[in-house]
Formats: sequence, structure tokens, C-alpha cells
Amino acid sequence: MSDTLSAALMAMGQEDKIRQRAYEIWESEGRAGNAEDHWLRAERELLNPESERSDAILEDAPPAAAAEADSAATGEIPDERFAD
Repeated sequence: MSDTLSAALMAMGQEDKIRQRAYEIWESEGRAGNAEDHWLRAERELLNPESERSDAILEDAPPAAAAEADSAATGEIPDERFAD
């Protein structure tokens, strides 16, 4: 098999994985939202495993810590009810 054909097959496989993950994201959001956003999120998740680990840490964090981390990531001011 030529290197070009091999690379093309690998790229197609990666695209299929991204497509599948984007579909899962769409499903998890109630079959709503922007398809391009879903695709880009899936691409980030699959091509950057570090981002997945960060999300897992946030999901496992206590509520106050998760709220603080989320607000730091988004730049929003946290709700005072969750402050220590």
C-alpha cells in the first residue's frame, strides 16, 4: 500500500471518529445546537487528549471547586451561593 493511500485511509478513519463523537454530542444536547460547534468540540476532544483529562477532573471535583474552575475557564463570575 502506498504511503499516500495509507495516509488517506488514516485520515478517513479519524474523520469517522470525529463524526461519531459529534453525533454523540448532538444526541447528549437533546438533538439541538450547532453542527459545526459539535464537530469542533469532537475534534478537540479526539485530537487533544489533555482536554478530556481536564474535563474529567472537573466532573470529579466537589461542587464548589467545580463552579470555581468553570468560572475561571469561562471568565464568568461564580454564583455567591457556591462560595466558601
